[in-house]
Amino acid sequence: MVKLVGWIYSGSSSLFAEAVHSLADTINQLILAFGLHQSLKRPNNEHPYGYSNMTYITSLISGVGIFCFGTGLSWYHGITGLYDPQPIQSLPWALILLLGSAFSESGTLAMAYMDTKQNAQKLGLGFWDYVVQGYKPSVNVVLLEDIAAVLGVGIAGACMCITYYTGNHVADCVGSLLIGGLMGGVASFIIYTNTVA
Repeated sequence: MVKLVGWIYSGSSSLFAEAVHSLADTINQLILAFGLHQSLKRPNNEHPYGYSNMTYITSLISGVGIFCFGTGLSWYHGITGLYDPQPIQSLPWALILLLGSAFSESGTLAMAYMDTKQNAQKLGLGFWDYVVQGYKPSVNVVLLEDIAAVLGVGIAGACMCITYYTGNHVADCVGSLLIGGLMGGVASFIIYTNTVA
């Protein structure tokens, strides 16, 4: 919500992409929470093998959602920004909002990293081996989304500053495209690890 307000006041394509990213991330957390809740249900006559695969199903839905919604909107806004450039307004406020977001995203990334690292150590695996093999898909989605969120905030801030100080709107639009590409890469990895697990 904070990034959305920042986009409204600044008009930045990169900040719009980050607002979409945050919205997609929030929706994905709800989808993953639903899958985790469902996976704990006991087997019954209709589902004699239980519901444990719900974490994989919801992670797959999450990956597809990130790709279609997040990547699609970010690329669309970045491309349209190239054709209809808008000057960036209120850069200091937008950067303050991004800085607050960076602290928040870094905190959740640190928690996801520690959880993933502990789970990998329990299985005697390296950190990235554990992530790639997709043992806990919901944890992987959170970890990768948090990495993308922190990188996205950095990309948005850098591209906004370049546009503001040079007057060249292309950098801000490229920031939106890069953030969309980042989300697309994360989504593709999530989809891949859920289909091979």
